[in-house]
Amino acid sequence: MITAHHHHPELIRLVMGLAYAACGIAAFRCPRYFAGMAGTFTRWGEMSPAQRERLDGVVAAREQAEGISSNYGRYLGMSAFALALLEAVPAVPFAMPYALFCLGIAAVTLLAYLQFHRATEQRVAPLVPRSPFIALPPLLIACVAASFVVALLFAVDPQNRAGALVVATSTLVLGFVAWRIANAPALLLGLDPQYEYALDERLRVGRARNLASLATAPVFVFAAIAEPGLPELFGTLGTVAMAILIAAFLVALAASILPLFGRLRIA
Repeated sequence: MITAHHHHPELIRLVMGLAYAACGIAAFRCPRYFAGMAGTFTRWGEMSPAQRERLDGVVAAREQAEGISSNYGRYLGMSAFALALLEAVPAVPFAMPYALFCLGIAAVTLLAYLQFHRATEQRVAPLVPRSPFIALPPLLIACVAASFVVALLFAVDPQNRAGALVVATSTLVLGFVAWRIANAPALLLGLDPQYEYALDERLRVGRARNLASLATAPVFVFAAIAEPGLPELFGTLGTVAMAILIAAFLVALAASILPLFGRLRIA
């Protein structure tokens, strides 16, 4: 098998470096999309102006109660710029900066979750049972688990070991935070309980599935970069691993996108 070093590594480094720089710019321009509630909704469904105004008020109050800092997104932006420069260093394996970027996303997500968790501890949750499997269906959990296992398999290859372990760590952290959010109690402020609970449920499902989808992405991209460079001994393993990762990534992506287009269910 031809190694990845014969697959135009300079071009790969250039593309990845530009991608990190683009992510850094996006994180500085729209930090709320990397931490917080922004991007959770794509449409509000059929709502009257009065209902929309009522919901906007609940959203604003929720954001203030959570208090998730936009600085988390900016921290990720700074790390993206640094990794863009690191990608230009020939001595650094070209997959390593991406692995570190994934770990940065996991770290920022964990920080945002911890701040959100402190907010939930200050409120009284309604005595309504909620299954975590509504937010994270078993199939989606299996996708994250499969991605984690495949990342560990890539660590068998010495030249990919460090990057694979970093990516596996980011997948584990993102999957853990997704599960905790799926199990999180409702955060109700008492201003408009009906709309607050509907919003909380939408956020719970959207955030948990977004994180689960994000947990499958690092391994998928890392494997796409590293798989051509696997020794001949790992040829079949690499092919099977990529098939599993593609399936896991597409299923997780669909699971995270579809709920965004549903109507907000007001009881």
